[in-house]
Amino acid sequence: MPLAILTEHTFGIKCVAFSPDSRYLASLGSMNDGFLYIWAINPKNGSARLHSSNKCTSNVRHIAWMGRSLVSVGTRHVKVWRIEDPGAISPSKQKLFDSLVQIASTNLAAPRTLPGRNCLLGVLVEATFTCIARISDDKALVCSEKGDICLLDDSDGAQRLHRVAHAGFGINCVAVDPDRKHAWVGGKNGSIRAIVLRDVVSPKTPPGSPSRSGSPLLPAGCKPAHLVAIAGMAGHLLTVDSSHSIKVLDLGTTDGVLAPKSKAQELPAHRDAVMGVKLLPQPNSFGATFFTWSIGGVVLFWKLDGTSMGEMNIELEQLLANDEEVPNELKVVQASQRADFLVSGDKYGVLRFIDSITRKSVFDVKAHGGEVMDIAIQQNEDMTLAASCARDRTVQLFRKAGNTWSLSQTMDDHTSSISRLLFLDQGEKLLSCSSDRTIIIRDFASKETRGEKVVAYLPIRTLTLKAAPVHMTTASDQPGILVVSTIDRHISTFDLASGKSVQVFRASDLESNDAVVMDALVMGKERTASNKSRVLAGVSTTDKSIRVYDHIGGCLIDREWGHTEGVSDVALLETELENDTSATTLISTGSDGTIMIWDFAPKAVQQDSPEPAEVLVELSPVKEVTAMKTPLRRVLSRSELAEFQRPTESEGSTPISTPVGNRSPPRIPRKKTSKYSLAQSPKLGIPPVPNLPNSATSPTPSQSEPQRRKNSSRDRSPSPPSPKPNPPQPSARRPSFDARSRTKSASNVNEFSGLNMASEQLCKSLRAYRKKLGVSSDTLKAENVREMERELGLTAKALGEKAVRTKGINEGVLTKLLDQYSERLVEMIDEKIARRVARKVSLDGSVELSQDRKERSLDSVGEG
Repeated sequence: MPLAILTEHTFGIKCVAFSPDSRYLASLGSMNDGFLYIWAINPKNGSARLHSSNKCTSNVRHIAWMGRSLVSVGTRHVKVWRIEDPGAISPSKQKLFDSLVQIASTNLAAPRTLPGRNCLLGVLVEATFTCIARISDDKALVCSEKGDICLLDDSDGAQRLHRVAHAGFGINCVAVDPDRKHAWVGGKNGSIRAIVLRDVVSPKTPPGSPSRSGSPLLPAGCKPAHLVAIAGMAGHLLTVDSSHSIKVLDLGTTDGVLAPKSKAQELPAHRDAVMGVKLLPQPNSFGATFFTWSIGGVVLFWKLDGTSMGEMNIELEQLLANDEEVPNELKVVQASQRADFLVSGDKYGVLRFIDSITRKSVFDVKAHGGEVMDIAIQQNEDMTLAASCARDRTVQLFRKAGNTWSLSQTMDDHTSSISRLLFLDQGEKLLSCSSDRTIIIRDFASKETRGEKVVAYLPIRTLTLKAAPVHMTTASDQPGILVVSTIDRHISTFDLASGKSVQVFRASDLESNDAVVMDALVMGKERTASNKSRVLAGVSTTDKSIRVYDHIGGCLIDREWGHTEGVSDVALLETELENDTSATTLISTGSDGTIMIWDFAPKAVQQDSPEPAEVLVELSPVKEVTAMKTPLRRVLSRSELAEFQRPTESEGSTPISTPVGNRSPPRIPRKKTSKYSLAQSPKLGIPPVPNLPNSATSPTPSQSEPQRRKNSSRDRSPSPPSPKPNPPQPSARRPSFDARSRTKSASNVNEFSGLNMASEQLCKSLRAYRKKLGVSSDTLKAENVREMERELGLTAKALGEKAVRTKGINEGVLTKLLDQYSERLVEMIDEKIARRVARKVSLDGSVELSQDRKERSLDSVGEG
């Protein structure tokens, strides 16, 4: 937990330095900031207050304390800053004085001004001073980038600067070893030189005349690299060079002069951002516990105590033809279950299968058109599979036959970037999660083709999430449980057997309600002997933390920070100890180039580590740039997928019977699209062109009587609304990154999928309507009948025009349809004529009857 947070600097901090008595802290801002602050540290609680400050206009390279004064050096700059301090006070009054000073400082509105005075440089007026080291409270060594070694003497407050020696190389760092009475200077190309302090500080040394004490030395076993830091520690010399390498050097004497002899140990480290960490099966040919990889293509193998067991360089092809090209980076490395080969994936979508013994690539392939996101390997006794996923929304499945790798299947079920792959149940299932908020579960299938076994994975279930998944994992002893972290800062647990969500909890803290996104997850084993629940560990780039949760309750057990930049990956190692106890170790990697090993057990496991092994890596010559090739594709059609047979059927399953009678054509399954996809999903409307059913024509309804009761309209069912033709909507499927690999058939399906789906729905509605006509006793209104006749006529006409344009309907079928419609039309016309004739006949009969009655009445009147 930090004791104080200082936020005065606005553009970054160049360097910091504590005073020898730890009462003051000096901080210098970057070039854009330029302020030098002196902070007073409270020894009781560690709080800091601003004591004094000033603006530094020069380009400062280094600062260091010399007694109670601060010295800054840089380009043509050596300046001594004085810390104003009252005179000597008796110890009895020191406590009272400190309290008064603290009260007075809180009442002051602004800090004091820090006074400073430049040193006279003389002949070194054009020098750039790079470093400074304190010898005593009034003397210090100042070095320049041209190799000048100068003595700063402030014994009488005069700030005299004298050149006393020359190193013979540019100096970047200096350190004083007071025990050995030596000073060490280091600089370009790893050169190191020892300076005897009494020869430098002695007044017999004439100022301005440089002297030499031995020659610059490059220790044995060290590669030329510029030193940036040097220090003496426990009889050894510790150096840090420009290649981010930390070395421990042995010391010896050469002609009576102390000098570094050889490299005792080099602490290996990645030179750039570390992308991930994976555990290795035991035993393995590397003799390591885990391995890490960086974006520069370096793979390091480690023991649990931090000992390096070897190094491997993976080739990264660069396509920097112009400035717009993005440099290639190593993204994913995965080892097989036997650690006999490794598979790597880079930013250009290239996969490399590397043999662990020879450490050479045996198979290079351009598998994807985008960045490789994850690799999964399944190795059984009779089969070896490797799957990869990338940002191009595809999953590639490779199979090893003998010593040859080949592409078996390309799966493009997702509509967005795929982030994670998992093999489960010894390769019987393949899971993939994507940014389209889905997790697809595929089942293993195989078939025999020309005496050769062909394998594929068929989708059987799709889990739809509320938010896009970031990472997913399972437990090694319980593969039926799937744990998924999502972008909405939740962690969900699914039962793969039923596909239902078992538990959901928010990845938040106990103190505050702040939640984070878990970028990587790993689940531990069930510990029944120790009565401890299963732990769920993960890392988050949101706050750069490493977290451990209780898997059952979702409670935060512990969290720690250590990485200065984003945390990239985490690995969990559980070791069984005596007395039925276990030790849990977490390994985290970050973009700051560090690897941290965290002990989560009460007792640490100590192992005897062998000496680091030196490995010579021989790179094979590049014949052709694999990244320039077209990504491989092998998308299986529906007919090919139908030929596969699953190895086992679910118990208790019964075969599905095929219905007999009138039925609609088989429905073509559509790919499930994301709600947040860029493309618009098709809207299902009733278009003017229906699909033709396979059954015979529908029976004509029976003739209705002309007279109906008026009150029967209340029992009538409403007629279906008249369909309005809607234009076909574009497909929801977005084009792949490699549009050339798509076939024309896929585009035709996308173009007419909405029309065919609407036709199927219209056919179902017509069949249901005919069925209702046959069993319903309700009457139809005359206007509804005329409306339906008009719409059916327009539909038949539009269907004919569509058939002529697309030539997709047989002329015989069309002729039959028109004949049926014409027959029905003739029947309806005959019925209408018959009704008119009958009405006219009835009217004529009534007129004649009335005339007869009128004549009879007139005759009777005449007779009377």
